[in-house]
Amino acid sequence: TARTPGAAPAPPPARPAAAALATPPALTPSGRPVAGYVARRDSLPSAAERAALRSRRIVIDPGHGGYFRGSRGVNGLAEADVNLGVALRLRDLLAAEGAIVLMTRDRDRDFLTSSDSTLKLDLTERARIANAFAPDLFVSVHHNADPGGRHDVNETQTYYKLGDEGPSYDLGTDVHRAMVRNLGIETHKLLPGNFSVVRNSDAPALLTEASYLTNPDVEARLVTPEARQLEAEAIYLGVARWFARPRPVLDSLTVTNAVPGSMATVRSGIPEIAGHIRGACDVVDARIDGQSADVTLAEGRVFVRPREPLANGMHELVLGARLAAGGAARAGRLTFTVAKPLVTLEPELVGGGTWNGEEPRALRVRLRDEDGLPVSVVQPVHLRVAAAHGVAPVDTTVFAAGGEAWFYLRATRAFKRDVLKAFVRTMGETREITALARIPLDATASASVRTGWAAAMPEDRPLRDEQRLSWISRDGFVTVPSDSGDALLPQLPGWRLWGADSTWPPRFVPLAAHALRGRRIALDPEGGGDDAAGMGRSGTRAATLNLEVARTLAAMLRAAGASVVLTRNADAAVSELERVQVAERFRAERYLRIGHAAATPIAGYYFSSGGGRRWAQALARTCSELGVADSLATGESAKYALSQVSAVALYASSRRVDDPASEERLLAPGALRAEAYALFVALARELAPADTPAWPADSFTLLRPDGSPDSGALVTLGGALVLQADAAGVVRFVRTESGPLEVRSADSRASWRELLLDSDRGRTLTGAR
Repeated sequence: TARTPGAAPAPPPARPAAAALATPPALTPSGRPVAGYVARRDSLPSAAERAALRSRRIVIDPGHGGYFRGSRGVNGLAEADVNLGVALRLRDLLAAEGAIVLMTRDRDRDFLTSSDSTLKLDLTERARIANAFAPDLFVSVHHNADPGGRHDVNETQTYYKLGDEGPSYDLGTDVHRAMVRNLGIETHKLLPGNFSVVRNSDAPALLTEASYLTNPDVEARLVTPEARQLEAEAIYLGVARWFARPRPVLDSLTVTNAVPGSMATVRSGIPEIAGHIRGACDVVDARIDGQSADVTLAEGRVFVRPREPLANGMHELVLGARLAAGGAARAGRLTFTVAKPLVTLEPELVGGGTWNGEEPRALRVRLRDEDGLPVSVVQPVHLRVAAAHGVAPVDTTVFAAGGEAWFYLRATRAFKRDVLKAFVRTMGETREITALARIPLDATASASVRTGWAAAMPEDRPLRDEQRLSWISRDGFVTVPSDSGDALLPQLPGWRLWGADSTWPPRFVPLAAHALRGRRIALDPEGGGDDAAGMGRSGTRAATLNLEVARTLAAMLRAAGASVVLTRNADAAVSELERVQVAERFRAERYLRIGHAAATPIAGYYFSSGGGRRWAQALARTCSELGVADSLATGESAKYALSQVSAVALYASSRRVDDPASEERLLAPGALRAEAYALFVALARELAPADTPAWPADSFTLLRPDGSPDSGALVTLGGALVLQADAAGVVRFVRTESGPLEVRSADSRASWRELLLDSDRGRTLTGAR
C-alpha cells in the first residue's frame, strides 16, 4: 500500500508490454544529441524480482517543489513538476507489488517556514521525513540543467551515496543500467554523490538525473505522460533488481566484554565485539573510528577487535559484509564507550634541567591508564614538597582536566645544590595512586628556560587557552628555551604577539578575532600530475602555482589556529572523487579550490550556497583592496566538488595563467604569497562574527639602504604571518587586530624589526635595523 502525506495511493497501473528500442542516431537533425525516451527495451521485473519488493519500505523524494522550481526548459517546463510526475508513477509501480512507499511530497510544495526560507531547511526536512520512516531505500528524482546555459547537452547521471561502496553502490549500478538501457541516452555516468538528501539518508540512497531538461528535445518529451511513465519504469526495474540480489544480512552487533548492565561500556582498550551474519558471505570489512580492525568469520558469526588499544571515550564500529557477484549488506554500526580506570601518575618538571629558582616553574602531572593513554577525568590531584628546600607551590591541590594537572612552583629563598622531592597523589577507583618527581636544584646553575604568565590583550588578562602544547599550559604559563637570556618563543596558533617579541612575559592578541581558530579547512589545488590545469605562454603550469598558493595559505591558516588538509601535497594526479573524499574524511567546514585557469577569473560557488556567495563577495572585495585582482567576478560554478562537498565551498581563480601579462604578474616577486594572504583574509572575514569591527587595509614600503625597493623581501607580522614585498617593495596587509604590530625581517639577507602603531599607515622602512 502506498503511503503519502495527505493522499491515498492511486490504483495499480496496467503494465505495458515491452517494446524494442531502435538505436538512435548520434545526433538529431537539429544537431543536438538524442533526447531518448523512445520505448522501453527491457521487460518489466520478473515474478521473483516483484516478490522481492513486497513489504519493502521505500522513500521517494521528488526534487524541488514550491518556491524551488529547479531547472527550466527553454519553453518554461519546470523541473519540480517533471520530478513529481515521474515520482508519482514510480510510487504506483512499487506500491502495486506490495512495497510500502512514502513520498516526501505528493504535490507542488516546499518545506519552508515563516522564520526560515533557506534551501538548507527544505533539504533538511526532506531527510528528517525520510529517516523517520526507517526506510530500506531512499530515491531522489531530479532532472539536470547545463550550468553554462547550453541547450545541446543531454546525459543520464546516477549518483549513489558517497562513501557507501556497499548497498548504495549496488543500487546505483542496477538503476543506472536500467535507465541507460531503457531511456536510450547515449552519454551517461555513474557517480558517487554527496548531495544533502543523499548524504543525510540513513538508508542506502540514490539521486537520479535522468536527462537534461534544458535540452529542447528532452523538454518536449518530458511534457508527455508517456515519457514520465517510461522513466518511472526504468527506475522501477533497477530498484526491483537491487532488492532481488542475494546478499548477507547483519543481524546484531554486541560488545561481549562490556561492563555488566552497561550494554556497550568496556573497561579495556581492546573491546571484543561479536555479531551474526545471515546468508552466504565472502567479504567482511570492519573499521573502528575509520581505522581497519581485525575480523574473524566463522559459521555465521563475526568477531572484531581493534589492532591497537583504544583511548577512553566514545568509539564507532562500522561493519560491512558482501557476497561477491551478489549484493552487500546494509552496514552495521555500533557505538561503544571505553572507560579504563586511572592507573598511574607521571609528574615532570616542564622544560627539564636544573632549577636555579630565579623564575617560577611548572610541574605537569599526566594521568594515564593501563595502556599509557590519557585519562580525562576531572578530579583533585594533591602535591606535597618539603618546605626545607625553599620551594612553595602556588596551589597544593588542583583539578585535573584533559588528562593533565598543572602545579606551579616558586622559590622562597636561594637554593642550595639539592634534589627536591615532589610527591603527587590522587584517588583511583579502589586505591590511592602516588608518584614522585625528583627536581634538581642549584642557585648557581644557568637558566635553560624562561617562564612567565602570558597575557591576552588588549584586556591584559591571563591568557587561557585549551590547546595541548608542550610549552604553554592551559592556564597560560609559558616555559620556553632560553638563549643567553633571550626567550625562544614559539608561535602560538590563533594568536599573534602584541608589540615587540622581546617583551616578557609575552603578550598576545587573538589573530583575526579568532575567526579561524578551531576551524577545519580543506584546500584543493587544482590540477596535478598530467593535468596542468592551464598553461602559460612561457610554460608556467597552473597546477604548480595552485599548489604553492595552497601551501602558503595552509601555513597562514595554521598560524591562525585552523586545522588544514590539502587534497594533494605534490605534483600528483588526484581525481575529482578523491578530492571530495579527502574533504569529507577531514570533516571540513570550508572547502577552497585554488586555480589559475585558462578562463575568465572568478570567485565561484555552487548555485544554492548562500555561504559560498558571501565568501565569494568577501574574496572579490579583499583582492581589490590588496591589489591581487582589479575586478574579480563572482558567480555560480559547475565544478563537481562544489556540488558534492558538505562544506561551504568556493572556487578561486584570481588570474588566468594563459594571458601573457597575467602570467608575468603571477611570477612577479611576492605575487603568490599576496594571493594566499588575500584568500586568508577573505575567509577570516566570512567566518568572523557579524559584530566584528571593520578591518582596514594598510601597507608599508621596504627600501634598501641605497633607497631602491627591497623587492621580494620576506617579513613576519606579529611573529605569526609571513608576507613578501612586491617588485616596488610594498607589503600590503589588513589590520585584523588593533594594537602595536611588530614587523620583523624573515630574510637571511638582513636582520631588523620595526614596531607599527595603530596610527601608523603607509610607513616607509629603510635599510637594515
